[in-house]
Amino acid sequence: MKLRQAPASRPIPVVILGDLLGRLDQMFLLENGAYTDEMQKRLDEYRRAPARKAALAELAYPGDRDDLRAHLDGMAFPYMLGANDVQLAGQRSSGELKAVVSPHIDFERGGDSYATIWEQVCADLREVELFVVFGTDHAGDGPRLTLTNQRYESPIGGLETDRELVGQLAEILSADNSIENHAFADEFNHINEHSIELASIWLHRALGRSQAKMLPVLCGSFGRSLEDGEPAVDAHLQIGAVIEQLKEIAIQRRTVFVAAADLSHVGPAFGDPEPAPPDGETREQVRSRDEKLLRAITHGDRQQFFELVRADSDSNKVCGLAPIYMTLWAAGAKTGTWNGYLQCQADEADTSFVSIAGAALYG
Repeated sequence: MKLRQAPASRPIPVVILGDLLGRLDQMFLLENGAYTDEMQKRLDEYRRAPARKAALAELAYPGDRDDLRAHLDGMAFPYMLGANDVQLAGQRSSGELKAVVSPHIDFERGGDSYATIWEQVCADLREVELFVVFGTDHAGDGPRLTLTNQRYESPIGGLETDRELVGQLAEILSADNSIENHAFADEFNHINEHSIELASIWLHRALGRSQAKMLPVLCGSFGRSLEDGEPAVDAHLQIGAVIEQLKEIAIQRRTVFVAAADLSHVGPAFGDPEPAPPDGETREQVRSRDEKLLRAITHGDRQQFFELVRADSDSNKVCGLAPIYMTLWAAGAKTGTWNGYLQCQADEADTSFVSIAGAALYG
């Protein structure tokens, strides 16, 4: 039997290849000098601006102050203290509020979860002097903590960023020899990253007028730390020193830590080979795993939380791993409650989903 030979591949004409590269270069999709110059230009513009512009205003939520407030109040109405006073009071743990875990998914899908947790903690936020918001850096490597001096603007206000504290932590992180300029190497990611922006919208709604300051921190991926033989995040000397500094600050000033974090990402939209329809077993299996994570979170046990994710090689792709871990490490909470668990549709066929929940942690 004579085997047919595959046709020889034909070379791409130089003119077509040149045109393609030129177009990619114009769109800054090639990592070359033009790309580097453009990114630096945009970063410089960001740093010179009066504040970090709300990237998703008029895209994910209303850009007008009154419209946004009405939009959020509409989502929060069923959970506002009054009709649900007994329910929320019964959920509250004893002790001082140390931390909040908030979703960072869009409000259209996650509004009920946002509203449940932020209404629960609203009364505990009034006397807070500093909010440290750890958010997922979806574009960032890690483990890494990325700072910025910019204030996160929103249509309903914006807390001033504690620049003095940024400077202190940047000095600590500068001793990290594994990367140049650890604290600001990925600062460009703050420009369009939605995690801190969306959670802080609800924070600003809960606070109203406040003299509190905010420390926005993007957390790079823990992916490598999940692999066997890789050093634990706690072994990173500079990150550990930053956490110790934040603990000391929290003794001196009333501080609440916020993790802007979603949970599992499951289904073909996230690279899984099998669909996860609403009536399938996968949904219940994921919920069971998520509830174990939430129990570890509400016990303030960051090591158990991490080990639960590592046990199955993060097969559910928990994108809030890093900010939740950092929050638990810094806050020192001992108890808490979780609520507002949702599995949010992530593709048109409803065979992929993102799970979210909120938590209030006390100590």
